[in-house]
Amino acid sequence: MNPLLRQGSALLMVVGLTGCTPPDPPVLPAPAAAVGAVGAVAPARQRASNDDDIANRPIEDEPAPPAAAEATVADEAAPSVVSVALDHAGDVLIGQRFTELAADGPWHSAGLSEGEPSGACEYYERGNLPEGVSMMVEDDHVQRFELAPIEDSYEAITQPGPFGLRLGMTLDEALKRLPPGSTRAPHAYDPETGEYLTWQDPGSDLAIRLEIFDGVISKLYWGASGAVELIEGCA
Repeated sequence: MNPLLRQGSALLMVVGLTGCTPPDPPVLPAPAAAVGAVGAVAPARQRASNDDDIANRPIEDEPAPPAAAEATVADEAAPSVVSVALDHAGDVLIGQRFTELAADGPWHSAGLSEGEPSGACEYYERGNLPEGVSMMVEDDHVQRFELAPIEDSYEAITQPGPFGLRLGMTLDEALKRLPPGSTRAPHAYDPETGEYLTWQDPGSDLAIRLEIFDGVISKLYWGASGAVELIEGCA
């Protein structure tokens, strides 16, 4: 075959094959993370295992290290849970049924559900909770955990909360330990001297709220987002 014809045939074959190559697939956006409805009880995406060391040190988290100035977010649509400590205290998990925990007593109740079905709305302490921690139970499900002073004495409660937060800690210290994104609002009963400091975990339906009076943490709650915003009892 003529060399020129042979070369022209080769070029036609290359062009033909190139035209048959499928185009690269389009780049699709990552699916948005599903956010739980306010008030729903939803555990963190990374549920703490009772055999995990973190679960056995439930509320002694060190503050998260500051992010590097040039750090990039791999997936802004699906942020990760910052602290698994928000979903449990000791061996008790948010969303767990109290009927499953009843045998782990003795439990001490606040007496709110007197005359109501068991677990309708009640606060419990002791059992297998860490010393000084109580929990809110509604409709037989654990909704939130709470640290509050005994007879207004912060010194009586030495148990730290999530992120190493403690009763009696100043607002400035709390802001240093909490991840970015906290919101502040006036306290419902004393807006002049009190306020709420709330942080919502972007990766789950879990949150933590601090009650601040005169610049000092007086109470703190953590658990289901809707539950930490409740002011009195389960309402």
